[in-house]
Amino acid sequence: MEEVYSALTKQQNFMAHAPTGSGKTDSALSAAISFALENKKDVFFLTPKISQHKIAVEVVRDVGAMYTLPLRAVDIIGRRHLCIDDEISGLGDDGFYYICETKRKKSKCPFYNNIHGKGLGGKENAENDFLEIIEGYGYGKTYNEIIEVAREKKFCPYELVLKVSTSSNIIIGDYYHLLVPPIRESLFGKTGKRINDSIVIIDEAHNLASRVRGYLSSSINTLVMRMVERELRFAGFKPPAIEEKFGIWAEELLDGNEEKRIEKEDFYNLLFEFDADFFSALEEAGLAFITTHTKRSAALKLLRFINLWDDSFESVRILKKDKFGFSLSKRMLDPSVLTGVLNETHSSILMSGTLLPLEMHRDILGLDKGRTIMKAYPSPFSKDSILNLICTGVTTRYSERTEENYAKIAGKINAVAESTPGGVAVFFPSYKVMDGIVPFIKAERMYAQAPNMKPREVRGLLDSFTKNGGMLCGVQGGSLAEGIDYCKGELKTIIIVGVALDEMNLETEALIDYYEKKFGKGWEYGYLYPGTIKALQAAGRGRRKETDRVVVVYMDERFKWKRYNWIFDRNEKIIITSKPDVHVARFWSKHTS
Repeated sequence: MEEVYSALTKQQNFMAHAPTGSGKTDSALSAAISFALENKKDVFFLTPKISQHKIAVEVVRDVGAMYTLPLRAVDIIGRRHLCIDDEISGLGDDGFYYICETKRKKSKCPFYNNIHGKGLGGKENAENDFLEIIEGYGYGKTYNEIIEVAREKKFCPYELVLKVSTSSNIIIGDYYHLLVPPIRESLFGKTGKRINDSIVIIDEAHNLASRVRGYLSSSINTLVMRMVERELRFAGFKPPAIEEKFGIWAEELLDGNEEKRIEKEDFYNLLFEFDADFFSALEEAGLAFITTHTKRSAALKLLRFINLWDDSFESVRILKKDKFGFSLSKRMLDPSVLTGVLNETHSSILMSGTLLPLEMHRDILGLDKGRTIMKAYPSPFSKDSILNLICTGVTTRYSERTEENYAKIAGKINAVAESTPGGVAVFFPSYKVMDGIVPFIKAERMYAQAPNMKPREVRGLLDSFTKNGGMLCGVQGGSLAEGIDYCKGELKTIIIVGVALDEMNLETEALIDYYEKKFGKGWEYGYLYPGTIKALQAAGRGRRKETDRVVVVYMDERFKWKRYNWIFDRNEKIIITSKPDVHVARFWSKHTS
């Protein structure tokens, strides 16, 4: 708290690597609140996980109540997720935002009309209802609580959030609320906030670069083109042979290759085959489709892709064959075009349990070197509360991914699980590797995550694992290995299978080339560090409080190598062994007797 407060006083950016369980949220918010109240600043607490919103609101409530402070926190999520209009709240993004905007413009949304006081005596009634809400608002409400208040008054929850924000000094939201220019300008315009009077706290900051790069990236494929033709026919247009033209163009450009980097002009050669009426038809057909079917529109997706294709941001454009035929993508390389705005704030605080290496994140995010303080904090837990093991004799290197080696790895996993008096989590470098090893695992109860699982399905897996024990399987960098803490004693041993390096494809190569040119550290920033840090993220799932005990088995001999073992805390004991189960049994014998 002292170091965060000092950075705020000096208008510095502050980056903190502090292991899970350190109390980062409480510390950062407490210091920021103190400084903000003293200096009339606003605090933005931004996190990619909605579950963290409630924690931040509770911190504000506790601090406000303890010291009777003039605090008000508001929890902002997207308009669609706050909507209480049963006619449109279940729609996808395309359908929802178009129909919502249409209803608002035509004054056909009663909830929007009510909060803005439209109609006879409406303004006075709306203002009285709003004053009543503010009087009972307290120090802060979660978005779920806002929804309930809005239901009672028949107000639009999103508009209510914006209205409350004008008199709030703590804004809790997503990265995009501040970093995406149109969203930021809209929010600041409606709430009266200013970037240079804002203290910004970035939670889970190790995710920031990839989230921003993902936001600025887009792709289309043969299936999209096929759906565009259907939507055009539905709207009464006679579509050109879009899918066929796309296929011929892609086939000729690839010239027998599976994937290829292309230039901006290459895609224009395809677009030039269509007249101007085609592009206006895309918008008309897309809007007609979502109005009728209330589903996402392929025509609007293609139109957005075309608009994004022309921007000047550093990116790589890739054409390749895929399961649908062909795909074309534009992948952003430099997130600093958006994250650089953090240098315009009064101060920005970036924190994570895995914000390593700090220099890499500072550089990639474009933070001002002369204004940015970096600090790595030690683990708050006893070194005896964890046992780190590096298992030799096994690896998931690409050249070693054979059925024989998969069976060997599974045998090690089985032995470790049998030596563990409780739940075991196994995190693989990819679903492909997981699918190769899982058939050889002998677990009485196994809960394995699959690609593209819905949040409720993942929650079902976790609930079953927590209730029944057994073995939980997921991938490094996935939701089970990063976004969830196992703090009820259900997880005893964590097994990290392999190093989760990205596939060496054209996008990865482009990222390496770009970071080499910009920082002279292409291999480290574009490949090695992002892959290795996933192991550390997964390993941090098992300790949240002082009484927690956990064994972490790094099941790949490469973790002995210098290029990978930088992730280890040198204050903790690390044992290199070919028989991890022996040490696992010994550890749990000591800690369960």
